[in-house]
Amino acid sequence: MSHPEPRIQCSNHQCGASNKLEALVCHRCNTPTIRRYLWSNKKVISNDQEQTLINGRYLALSTQIFLDTQPSKPPVTPEEVPQDIVAYLQLFPCYPHVPQVYGLLDGTDAWLLDYGTVPSNVSGKLDYPEQLIPELRYLWPSATALQQLNWLWQIAKLWKPLSSKKVASTLLNPDLIRINGQVVQILQLQSDEDNQLSLRELGDLWSQWVEDANPSIQDMLEQLSARLETGIIEKVTQAIAVLDRAANQCRKAQQYSYRIYALSDSGPSRNNNEDAAYPVYNQSNYIPASENSLAIVCDGVGGHDGGEIASQETIRYLRSKISKLALEEHSHSPEKVLVKLTKYINGTNDIISQRNDTEQRQERQRMGTTLVMTLSCAHEMYIAHVGDSRIYWITSNSCHQVTIDDDLASREVRLGYAVYRDSLQYPSAGALIQALGMRDSAALHPNLQRYIVDDDCIFLLCTDGLSDFDRVEQNWRHKVLPVLEGKQDLVSAVKDLIGIANNKNGHDNVTVALVHCQVTSQADASKMVVSWSDVEFAMRESSLWSDTNLTNSIVTDSNSVETPPAETAIPEEQIGEPLSIKSQPKWLKPLILFLIVSLVSGLIALFLVEKYFQKPDNSNPAVDSHSNPAVDLKNQK
Repeated sequence: MSHPEPRIQCSNHQCGASNKLEALVCHRCNTPTIRRYLWSNKKVISNDQEQTLINGRYLALSTQIFLDTQPSKPPVTPEEVPQDIVAYLQLFPCYPHVPQVYGLLDGTDAWLLDYGTVPSNVSGKLDYPEQLIPELRYLWPSATALQQLNWLWQIAKLWKPLSSKKVASTLLNPDLIRINGQVVQILQLQSDEDNQLSLRELGDLWSQWVEDANPSIQDMLEQLSARLETGIIEKVTQAIAVLDRAANQCRKAQQYSYRIYALSDSGPSRNNNEDAAYPVYNQSNYIPASENSLAIVCDGVGGHDGGEIASQETIRYLRSKISKLALEEHSHSPEKVLVKLTKYINGTNDIISQRNDTEQRQERQRMGTTLVMTLSCAHEMYIAHVGDSRIYWITSNSCHQVTIDDDLASREVRLGYAVYRDSLQYPSAGALIQALGMRDSAALHPNLQRYIVDDDCIFLLCTDGLSDFDRVEQNWRHKVLPVLEGKQDLVSAVKDLIGIANNKNGHDNVTVALVHCQVTSQADASKMVVSWSDVEFAMRESSLWSDTNLTNSIVTDSNSVETPPAETAIPEEQIGEPLSIKSQPKWLKPLILFLIVSLVSGLIALFLVEKYFQKPDNSNPAVDSHSNPAVDLKNQK
């Protein structure tokens, strides 16, 4: 039986033309082709159905890998989502580590999972046609020390949220752990059933990777795995602290350089620009580089004057505060940095909110703004966002959206009520559920994350003037990837993206910032060795913190991503002061403890001596302490 030649539909919602499968751009509107490669959680087709269209839409590349040939069309979803799929929805904030549920494979009970972009060549064909995404164990032997530590760090971060949904056994199955760009991605979730899992099983798996680990971390990883297996390390927060410390040691063998360029445009249909960005250089051909950098993009809301005031005030305030953060090289505390960033975001929120109250602005008249922000510190990238502006992480073969919009559609998914692509069809799906300045900070929940950067990459920050209608997904390979390849400069790439937003969307202001990270090895990188003694104190320190207080950069609830420990909270009066990250001398704590004990002992001795010499005479009722008016008055108070 002959089958019609598969064709792919244009992803432009205004076009929808049918194109040849190998077409890189639409023949009618020149929109770059989006290829959504999907994974089926079940094998429901036979081998003889490969390379055929399933129900006229999904091209079967294998028994579990499919290409959606109608990417602009909503997938089929049932009225009720089965319980085993609800876990994916509730873990939606863990994307891109946990795939999104795309929809049902038409005519079957199999669900299709979406990973964003997957490794493919310039013609759009899969680099790993049998795997979709390469397995960690396949890439492990050739990875650098920092890459290996980064992967283990991400797995450890996922342990807690996956355990809460009883799918932690996923992280114990090496078949399911994949690497997409610099991101660990789970192929599909695996139920824990009735098993009581512990970190011992995780240590057993990691011990199998020690032999092929990079020599510079081999001993450290062997020690870490052994302590997990024996239960000496009993909290995942301890393992995370050790990996953090080891990564900080490894990154010293590399040089990090960040360049940023940002641009904002009112767009063809607006008279004023409510967006704002930082940094914007007057001389666009001069872009300074530094190891630490800050980028901010805001999209103001609240009408003429209001939105632009809120966005500009947010950038002014955050710049002034973050410029005082001491992101020093030698030793730093991510938890304290996150505490500071949270306080700064809440601070700018309250300034705008109080101005709204002072000017008696109500409901739609209240001014506010969205926020996306990146702050680099050598190998670490801190990310913060509020609202529906977005951040994308772009590597040589991947583009991942690393923020989840604060809108009604996303909230429905997090609550387990609907599949994301289905929830986008709801009325008011894009309505914001939070923005800076709309309410006081008690009702604000900034989203913060922290990533480890182990290779060259670009972070793209933008307002919805660009991200609407999948313009980033359509154009990242053609407009941003050339910067990584050294074929285009940062300035022209930003200007090209602004032009695409104005020409293809054109309904709003548009603001874009690109943060280009370049990583080069130091001359003595091969001599770097991370020993267990270098990192073990991190485990001892982390044992003092409870799981609920220690930072967890993977989302464990619907509102926060990386919740700093309560112990690191900074007093309000210190906001804006430089953050000291220097480690304390080892002798300081014992000395302080000795002084405190000595002081308390002296006070107790003095009290006993005074009490002895002032002991009342019980034979004289006039000096009975129980009838002393001063004592009675004290008791009354």
